[in-house]
Amino acid sequence: MHLLDSFDDDVCTYCEGDLVTGSYKDNDAVVCADCGTPAVQLW
Repeated sequence: MHLLDSFDDDVCTYCEGDLVTGSYKDNDAVVCADCGTPAVQLW
């Protein structure tokens, strides 16, 4: 299990959207599927 996978299905604190694993500014991250705000980012 990847560290970021543990955040899947959590809720965004900004818009209540679902958090999913993805990328943000070319880094592995957990981002909101609705608003795109990153919750966790790894450099």
